[in-house]
Amino acid sequence: MNMVAAFITWDSAVMKQAGLNTILGIGIVFLVLILISFIISLFKYINKIGAPKKVEEPKVSAPAAPVEEVVDVTDDLEIVAVITAAISAYEEEMGGTVPADGLVVRSIKKVNKQKWLNA
Repeated sequence: MNMVAAFITWDSAVMKQAGLNTILGIGIVFLVLILISFIISLFKYINKIGAPKKVEEPKVSAPAAPVEEVVDVTDDLEIVAVITAAISAYEEEMGGTVPADGLVVRSIKKVNKQKWLNA
């Protein structure tokens, strides 16, 4: 019986040590996983370290819906004259001839200026 009692006490001491090793190992694994998760959460700041700081520009809200305006051509005779002169100059430069009464401006529409401001 003496041998059996020694085996049981030796076995329980070994089991206690094995249990402590298991708990310690699992604890270390979870601590490392938490550390890795924290490091990964910091990745979003890596690109911001070397990048130059951007100056925030005031946000310009876009118009709700584009409104088409009908422009009275009779009041814009100067604009018609400028457009006609530009087309005539372009045609002469390209080698074509345009008679003075051959060009007709049918309509003039204002273009949204926001597109030009963004360019």
